[in-house]
Parts: sequence; structure tokens; C-alpha cells
Amino acid sequence: MKLLALFLGLTLAAAQAEFDEEKDVIVLDEDNFDEVVSQFPMLLVEFYAPWCGHCKKLEPEYAKAAAELKAMDDPLRIAKIDATEARDLASKYGVRGFPTLKLFRGLDSVTDYESGRSAGDIVKYMVKKSGPPAATVAAQADVDGLTEKNDVVVLGLFSDAESAAAKTFLGLAAKMDDQIFGITSAPELLEQYGMSSGVVILKKFDEGKAEFAMEDTTTEAALKGFVTSESLPLVIEFSQETAPKIFGGEIKTHVLTFVDKEADYMEKLSADLNVVAKEYKGRALSVLVPSSESRVVDYFGVKTEDMPRTVIAQMGESGMKKYALDGNTALEPLSQHVAAYFAGSLTPSLKSEEPVPEDMAAPVKVVKGKSFKDVVLENDKDVLVEFYAPWCGHCKALAPKYDELAEKFEGVDSVVIAKMDATANEIDVDGVKIAGFPTLYFFPGNAKDKPVAYDGGREVENFVEYLEKHATTPFDLEAAAGDASPGSDNEL
Repeated sequence: MKLLALFLGLTLAAAQAEFDEEKDVIVLDEDNFDEVVSQFPMLLVEFYAPWCGHCKKLEPEYAKAAAELKAMDDPLRIAKIDATEARDLASKYGVRGFPTLKLFRGLDSVTDYESGRSAGDIVKYMVKKSGPPAATVAAQADVDGLTEKNDVVVLGLFSDAESAAAKTFLGLAAKMDDQIFGITSAPELLEQYGMSSGVVILKKFDEGKAEFAMEDTTTEAALKGFVTSESLPLVIEFSQETAPKIFGGEIKTHVLTFVDKEADYMEKLSADLNVVAKEYKGRALSVLVPSSESRVVDYFGVKTEDMPRTVIAQMGESGMKKYALDGNTALEPLSQHVAAYFAGSLTPSLKSEEPVPEDMAAPVKVVKGKSFKDVVLENDKDVLVEFYAPWCGHCKALAPKYDELAEKFEGVDSVVIAKMDATANEIDVDGVKIAGFPTLYFFPGNAKDKPVAYDGGREVENFVEYLEKHATTPFDLEAAAGDASPGSDNEL
């Protein structure tokens, strides 16, 4: 028997794929990916790029989570792979930006990770995914154990664990990865919380508790709306950790107030923001943005000397619309501004650099918010526009190819190759949604009201083929190049 056990142990060890680790994070590559992923019942994988700033910021949080998960009695593991070296794998699993995290249950069951980016968020996600959607709670000590470790606990209380309401609760629990759920039918807990069919949210902020009675007809959507609304503070501070909860939540109207947290106005302002947040709870999310969050501050064009400043951001299918409050952020003007927004009487605020003659000098035409209509919309030319960010690595990689493309079309009057810095300029054009960088849109010369998102290849020949196929005015690229070249008849 001992020999058999030894043989089985050696066989099992030989079957395990080999891998390196960095700070408890499993390191994958194209050679070991399939074997390593297959040997774990569940493995979270980060697809990253070495040059990616967001990846570098995630790295210490990811390592901290890896260490905590590995040290558990039943260890859970997470991994990473350099997607710039494993391009085929990145393409296979639909990686379009960095970092991208995906949960693998073997090679055939892959889901996107859509929770937060802090170590706590990652640990919470993995623990929840490894067990039942809601922890069974038998006594107050079990509730205390959950609340001690988590800022928010969603507790379902049902006298009938097989009721339709209880099943609705468990159905939602299985889908909300960023929340900790518990469920109980214990008589003493039902009595203590005064509920026989419903939900109590226990939280370490605001009023500390929120209640939601359920019937068998209560829908999952209604329950989700309650959980989403009550699991965030009245006023939530923006950070890289809270960003997924803010922008990935169900509430798409955000009242953003940009502040210097050290300023004297903070105490009074915080009280005013809480009043407005309470009035519009469930309809708008109130967000405090510290001046230290420079990328967000710059994106909204807010300067420190202008703080406090409030901007309402409406997140829609076609992108973000912004409605800035002019003047001081105080209770009365702030409340009036939010009321006017919901009444539909505000117009979007659009930032723009000032157009200059040099914008049209190079082969790639520089478009700005104020010149967008003239250059792109109010003419019959076929226009390809790249919406970019100066800091974007993908945009920098595309730049020389895009310049080469524009040079090829310099002699084609009916085609315009253009670009716009979307961090400094904004447009409000139906059908245009800028969700990442670079984003490219084609505006046909005979249908400017029907822009087309470009989803082709990023090589020069890919762009040329696309324009040859979709341009509404025929052109001869070779003839245009000949006409524009030195020594051609046009020079005589």
C-alpha cells in the first residue's frame, strides 16, 4: 500500500504543470498557459503590458491579494501573463486593453472580472466565487463575523428558505460579485431584525443599516436597485479602488464635486453635499473627487484654483455628457443645478481648445471641439477621425502609421484624415461613443448623421482598403500620389 501511495503521489506530481511565481502570483506564458490553467479548479488571470501605467498601479494590490489567497486554509491562486508576448492568447480571449482580468474555470469557462482593483476587492471576489453565492448564517455571531471583515453585508432573512423571494435573493447574490451576501432562516435572527421576508444591508457608514421588505413577486431588478443604492455611501470619494463601483454601477448620473481636501470649505461643503445626495438618492450618485486624482481632474478640465467645482456627468450609450455648475458650489445653487438637470433644462458643457491655422497644415488634420462641425460634419468629404489621448500607449503606436496614411491621401481632396485630442476637446454628436483610446470613426460624405465606428486593422494597408471600400466619392490613390510627387506635370 505504501508503494502504491508513493507511486500515485509521484504520478500526480509529474502531472502538475511547472510555473514560476513572483510575489505569490503565478507567472504564465504561451508554453505553460493551458496546462497551468487546467490544473486549477479556478484561476484569476491578469493580462498585462509591461509599459501600462494601470498595470503598474495594480501590481502591489494584486501581489497583496495573491499572498492572502495563497495563505488560506483552502488556498486560492491568481496568475498573470504578459499579453504583449502572448499575443495569440490575448486575441483568443478578447483582450482589448490593459490590464484585463479573467476568471478561468478550466479552459472552456471564462468570465470577465468586473469587480474592484484593490487587494480586498480581489480577495472578496475570489472567496465568493469559490463558495456558495450567500453564506449560511445561523446566529448573530455569524453575522458579526461577516460585518467585521466587510464594510457592507447584504443579509437575507426568510422564514421560508424555499420561497420565491429567497430564490430571487440567491439569484442576485450569484450575480453580484462585489458584494458579500448572507442568508438565514434562524427564528432568533428573524425576530431580532424584525423581518420574515426581506433584506437588511449592514454597513459601516451613513446610517449603518437599510431595510427592504420582499414579497414573492419582488423582482430581481428591484432588489438589485436597492442593494446598489444602499451599498455605497451617500457621498463616495473617488479613487482607483472605488472607480469600478462608481462607473460600473446601475446609477448613470453622477454629481462630481472636485475639491482640495485640505481647504477650509470642506466641512460646510460635505454637509451640503450630503443634503443633496440624500434628496436624489437612487437617481444620482454623489462623488467627491480629490485634487490628487490628477487624471480625472484634468479630464474634466478643472483647475485647483476653481475648486470646489461641481459637474454632473451623464453616462449614456453614446458616451458621457457633462453639465458644469457655473459659480460657487453651495447648497442652494447645487440643489438648483441638480433639479434643473432632472427637469431637462440644462445643455451639455463641452470643452475645446482654440483652433489655429496650423491645425490644417499637416497631412493629419487636427480637429478641435470648436472646429469639429466645419472640418468633419458640414461638408461632403469622407472623413476618418481618430479620437486619442496624449498619454495613451496604443495611440502612440498608431501615430506613425496614421501619419503615413494621411500622407498617402494628401492628394485626395475628397478624403480627410483627422485626429482629435479627446482629453482636451469634446463633442456631442449622435452615434459617437468614445469609450477608450484610440477610438476611430468614419463619417461618410453623404451621411454625416450616420458615423461608423471603425473596427478594422491598424496597419496602413487596412485603412487604405477600408477607405477604398467605404468612401462615397471614388478616388484614384495612385493618380493622386503621382499628381502630388516632385517632377509631375503639375509642377510645370
